[in-house]
Amino acid sequence: MNIFHENSPKYRLLAILKDLLERPHHYTKKMLATKYNVSNDSIKKDFDELRDADFLLHFDAQYRYAIVPNKSLEYLEDFFTETEKDLLIDALTKTNVADKRMDKIREKLETVYDVSKLGSSLFSKTFLNKANLLEQAKQQKRIVKLVNYRSTNSSKVSNRLVEPFLVSTKEDILHAYDVENQVIRHYRISRVERVEVQTETWQNETKHYVTATDPFRIVNDKQVRVHIRLKVGGYNELIERFPLTQAYLQPSANEEGVFEFECRVNERFFGLTNFLLGYHEHIVEIVEPESLVEHIRKHIAQINF
Repeated sequence: MNIFHENSPKYRLLAILKDLLERPHHYTKKMLATKYNVSNDSIKKDFDELRDADFLLHFDAQYRYAIVPNKSLEYLEDFFTETEKDLLIDALTKTNVADKRMDKIREKLETVYDVSKLGSSLFSKTFLNKANLLEQAKQQKRIVKLVNYRSTNSSKVSNRLVEPFLVSTKEDILHAYDVENQVIRHYRISRVERVEVQTETWQNETKHYVTATDPFRIVNDKQVRVHIRLKVGGYNELIERFPLTQAYLQPSANEEGVFEFECRVNERFFGLTNFLLGYHEHIVEIVEPESLVEHIRKHIAQINF
């Protein structure tokens, strides 16, 4: 039985934990109470439950709260035994397994949060530490060094000096101003080896703006509309590789087993190109634009057989 109903206190607790992880030092208790249409006392009880589960809450001078990342992850190491850890994935996916060890794990999970809703970032101490440093640098308006950033586009590993002005842990994206090249860039937080906060403060705040992000997590203000028809296998592969695309997928109105993918993507089709070439057997048709059809044909022609 699914105990995480949208209006239940447990569901609210999960949502608040997710809020505090994704946007540290953004929410006050009053803001959370308004967001979830409950009293301040209810939020206070939620915070008490989080503390009872060994999550460390921190607030700034304006009483905006955050979860201290390393404490929340240290908790997981102590909460599960080694044997329970080995069975954790099965416990989350096989809900009807008749095993007392499974039941014990489920009981522990139900007292704190639904791991499948929070996502894998909660389990990565390194990821959360980097995101926390970036958020602190943003609030202090400090330049940071992204140490050994692994760029897919340039196929290089290098350091980047940037002014971080938007940290999205949910999308694994950092929006920042590249100090050396003097342009807006986006970076995958997971591709940064280490974050080093510098003493220098921002000098280019007037140039900061959030560029459009497509479902493939590519940031580019120049976007084009695409319409692609997929088989069931294509639907599965697309949402597994790029979860944000699920919001733009609908079953076909006139053909069973076919899904329509319609949305705006970056004009150079980054992300989408790899998917179309890698899973071509699951593609029914590229409906539009013609520029995407020509783009794929060009890439196919470049392959040496």
